[in-house]
Amino acid sequence: MTVIIHSIITRWRDSGVICKSEEDIYEYGLELILFSILNLVAILLTALFLGKFLESVLLIITIIPLQMLGGGYHAKTHLRCFLVMYIGWWAIIFLIPLISPLIALIVNCVSVTIVFLLAPIPHVNIKMSARQRYRLRKLVRIIVFTFSVFGSALTRSDSIGLSVGIVISTGIGVAALSMLIAYISNKHVMLEQS
Repeated sequence: MTVIIHSIITRWRDSGVICKSEEDIYEYGLELILFSILNLVAILLTALFLGKFLESVLLIITIIPLQMLGGGYHAKTHLRCFLVMYIGWWAIIFLIPLISPLIALIVNCVSVTIVFLLAPIPHVNIKMSARQRYRLRKLVRIIVFTFSVFGSALTRSDSIGLSVGIVISTGIGVAALSMLIAYISNKHVMLEQS
């Protein structure tokens, strides 16, 4: 994968699409996009094979916006990211049938509280002004609140709605857990540096 990405970047540079000084940025961005697509394709193909496609799509739709805008755990390598996502997906997909509406509601409430308190989680490589942070916090809160209300309402409906509500609540829980892990990790790093 690295060789393919490097050859694409070299062709872009040689044809004048990018400057030599921009190569590293484009290489990182292309790696990130390709590995993210591979992660999603692996999960969705496995989900299709297992008959868990709808649940997986709902999880992705719930988790990705919260993780992108609110921050959370980031693996140090693409392989580790893939393994965390893929193994985590397996665990979640098989836990979902065991989750009762009451547990989904509790997970939902606790998770929304965590997101409201912590998001957006700062990342060392992303500098953010106080205004940007405020706007992002507001946006993440709107998204998690919307997902939460929708998920909670569905857990009170028929079997299909109940399943969808539990998946959405679980997705919020995963995003909140990711934020909590990142928050604790950031605090740990700050303590080591001081």
